[in-house]
Order: sequence, then C-alpha cells, then structure tokens
Amino acid sequence: MPNIEIATILSNRTKQGMVELVVDNHKIQMNISKAREVFHMLGEAIEAAISDTIIYKFLKDKVKLDEIGAATMLIEFRELRQGSKDAVYKQ
Repeated sequence: MPNIEIATILSNRTKQGMVELVVDNHKIQMNISKAREVFHMLGEAIEAAISDTIIYKFLKDKVKLDEIGAATMLIEFRELRQGSKDAVYKQ
C-alpha cells in the first residue's frame, strides 16, 4: 500500500488555501476547486468499487458463473454504468 498524506497549505504566491496530496513522496498541490473535483471522483470510485464487489459475488454465488465469466460480465456492466468502453478503459 502506498503511503498517502493530505495536508493544507497556504500558497506563498496567491495567499490562498490549497490542498497538498503526497503519495510516496510525490507531492501534488491543488487549489480548492481541483481538490473538490478529486474528492468527488474518489467518492464515485469508492461506490463503484463496492458495486463491483457486490456484482461479482452475485454473479459467482447466485448465477454460478466461474471467475472468468463473472469478470467478463462485470466488464460489460461497467461499460453500461460508465457509458462506453472509452470511459472504462481511459487512454
């Protein structure tokens, strides 16, 4: 697991509050608007990951698909949920 730290900073240039995200010594500084956008994307990804787990278990336990079949159907579901293959497999 990566080491993740989140802190607030004050921009020396603009004197505005910012959010600093550090992942394994890689720092990213974001203005509040960008930090809110990341917050919402992370929340949506968490909910989608929970949904993926539930759907995969359902396909294996109730529909009786093998691991490959359940994973294949989960990919199909993701494409429906996200709108297209391009949304699932970003370049």
